[in-house]
Amino acid sequence: MTPRGTVQTRKPLGTPEWIFRWRGSRQPLFPRLFALVLVGGAFTFLITTVKIRVDAPKKSSPHQASVIYLADDAQGRALNLRAQEGGPFPSRFVFSEWLGLAELEASAMTAAQFQPAPYVPPVPDLPAERDALPLELAAKGVTFFPERVVPPLVIPDLGKWQVVPVLYPLSGITAEALPGNLPPFDAVVDTGMTSASWRFLVRLNPDGSVAECVSLEKGGEAGAAELEAWLHKTQFKPELATPFRWISVGVGFTNQLTDGPSAR
Repeated sequence: MTPRGTVQTRKPLGTPEWIFRWRGSRQPLFPRLFALVLVGGAFTFLITTVKIRVDAPKKSSPHQASVIYLADDAQGRALNLRAQEGGPFPSRFVFSEWLGLAELEASAMTAAQFQPAPYVPPVPDLPAERDALPLELAAKGVTFFPERVVPPLVIPDLGKWQVVPVLYPLSGITAEALPGNLPPFDAVVDTGMTSASWRFLVRLNPDGSVAECVSLEKGGEAGAAELEAWLHKTQFKPELATPFRWISVGVGFTNQLTDGPSAR
């Protein structure tokens, strides 16, 4: 007779208490077959209905670049300028197609034109009051007009005028940095030269002198060589910290007195 609540194990008589039965009793076969059929059916359903799309990885292009070293000579500077103008980055800036070019040229020409001193005429004293002259009456039927005294016409001497070139900034330089005193222009200025739009690319030395000068427009037209020679004589403000610097300037024309009180 065993106490209530204890577990009975089928052990032979005389077996020690620390020995117990490892192998359990036989289980029925139906639950195992049912579980196997259930798992197999779920696996078959999933493998026939669920589709997983696997894409092949795309081949990426290798990142590579080429480096060209340009020497500091005439050919290297020309290739460097060509690469900057025709390269993809930064994008090429065509200055002649800029919408604000006309306004910039008008403001630059206005600022560079010769501004004479304002004319202030002298104020003479009023003549002394005189008694009224007797009124002469005309005879009947005769038209009478008083005698008109024409004052002599005095033309002031304004001196001689001459068309001279002036500079206005385009890129790399401000209007304040332009030279105040320009060299004399000895060539003959005709109508074709004054009506053309002149733009020059200039390379400056550290002392402000012009090392190179290239015409951006109308390089083969008449007057381009004379303007380039005139720019080579122009002295800009020095910048000793910068070995070489590139600027672009425009050349216009204005009237200037060659002699007289207001001549420069």
